[in-house]
Amino acid sequence: MVESPETAEDTGSARRSTVAIVPDGPYDAAEAPDDGINRLDLGSLRLPALPGVEVQFQVGEATGEPLTVLVTDGRSAMELSVFAAPKSRGLWDEVRAEILETVEPTGGKEAGGSFGRELRMSLPTGRPGESVPARMIGVDGPRWFLRAVVTGVAGQDPGAAPLLEETLRQLVVARGDGAMPVRDPLPLTLPRDITDHPDGPGAATSATSGRAEMPTPGVRIAEIR
Repeated sequence: MVESPETAEDTGSARRSTVAIVPDGPYDAAEAPDDGINRLDLGSLRLPALPGVEVQFQVGEATGEPLTVLVTDGRSAMELSVFAAPKSRGLWDEVRAEILETVEPTGGKEAGGSFGRELRMSLPTGRPGESVPARMIGVDGPRWFLRAVVTGVAGQDPGAAPLLEETLRQLVVARGDGAMPVRDPLPLTLPRDITDHPDGPGAATSATSGRAEMPTPGVRIAEIR
């Protein structure tokens, strides 16, 4: 489902080399493997419950419904959001170009990663004058677009959080058949039994106002120290 990306990692020139990297997923629900992995049902997302990973949610103050999912390994964090996309094309190339134009003046850049082209930038923490390194990953699926924003140690070092990368690889997106405006967030739900899950990922929620939005340079995520 994800095309093999080109990676650009030559610091002194504009040369590019093609590296064959074919992630297992994320999967569309119609293509999900029968692999026996225990996944948390979060509505539009089926999140693999991996030992050593903690799951948190940002919920809307008015509705109590989850807006984004935050997966952490104690040193890095990955914020997940999923959006409706057109039938005819993916969104990541378009969204990436929009964001790159705004973050380049402050050092943001495009780079190759395990899931294709990604963005590397600094994001505000909410404290005046403070920011953290971040990587923004995008995956296009059938009528959906998945965004992952990585901070913490893995915000600078892509290889520093193998559990988070494995979580993304084994993720399943359940788009549903209903018509939705392009770029609208797909609905997420809180599982009742998450705190008692047999694989033991902890869960916490924090309230926020508004709704999940398409990625912008101002998107905020808590730093995991």
